[in-house]
Amino acid sequence: MRPTIRGVVVLTIAGAATAIGVQFGQRGVAAIAAPLFVAVVGAAVQLSLRGLPSVERSPLRRDFVGESQSLTLTADGSGIARLTDRRAEGIGGTATARCSLPSTVSFDVPYERRGEFQLGPVDVTLTDTFGLVVTSGTVEATDSVLVFPPVSHLGGADAFVRTLTADAEERETFDRLREYTPTDSLRDIHWKSSAKRDGLLVTEFDDDSGDRELLVAAQSTDGNGDAMAAAAATVAVGALRSGFTVELSTPSQRVPAGFGERHRSRLLEALARTDAGQCECEADADLLVNATDDGVTVRVDDRTEAFDELTVSHENPLFSGVDS
Repeated sequence: MRPTIRGVVVLTIAGAATAIGVQFGQRGVAAIAAPLFVAVVGAAVQLSLRGLPSVERSPLRRDFVGESQSLTLTADGSGIARLTDRRAEGIGGTATARCSLPSTVSFDVPYERRGEFQLGPVDVTLTDTFGLVVTSGTVEATDSVLVFPPVSHLGGADAFVRTLTADAEERETFDRLREYTPTDSLRDIHWKSSAKRDGLLVTEFDDDSGDRELLVAAQSTDGNGDAMAAAAATVAVGALRSGFTVELSTPSQRVPAGFGERHRSRLLEALARTDAGQCECEADADLLVNATDDGVTVRVDDRTEAFDELTVSHENPLFSGVDS
């Protein structure tokens, strides 16, 4: 605890008034010093008895890179406080707010990198109401949040089957013609039939993928873990949306086969936490995501595709947020 600049000025005035009063016998001047000393001492006693405020933080929802969430810190007590929330650079870094207690302050937390990040503790600087004395300390209001890698859009639900399954080149069983949508591949447009109509028509094929299981493996060289995780997340989500059961293998974890939203969350959790490195089951993988300094590729049997050429857009095909 120490006096603020204002407190130092008040003490200086009080000291000067006392000295002048003693030296020149000016009791009226000396009398000015007493209430000033009392004010500073009273402020110090007040802060000492009150102590640092307790701080509660709202939980942050897990979400994807590129999204943001609102965080609130609620502090009790009285006085003027500066709250500094220590946070990692991947979620915006340290943020500070000044408020009059009791108060609730809000921060916008940008999700800039994938991974698991710690929030807090909170550094508190507390000043009395008149700004004469200041004290500081740390409040252990901590939490953590998981940020998922970004997921890109591969196209419609059948786009995955057409481009990223082993039999994509041989599957020729015709089902029907339907109207073209922006997510359809241009190679599926039936130009002869479209010429007879005002709009484009695309060919749909029978899909026998519903009962199939895929092992998606991901690996990368050093420094390319984030690109690996983003591509693997896109491929895994695309496979689930197309009705596949998905098993995932990364350099540091393996997620057993499963399906549905809960399994999707488990896959994204693993990809949020995985490190760069080589995958042990590379040879057994149905789809292998490989990220190097030269870019990201996806291997299916003997075919290797550039990941960027498989995506329609970087817009996340999932709803905002992921179920716990």
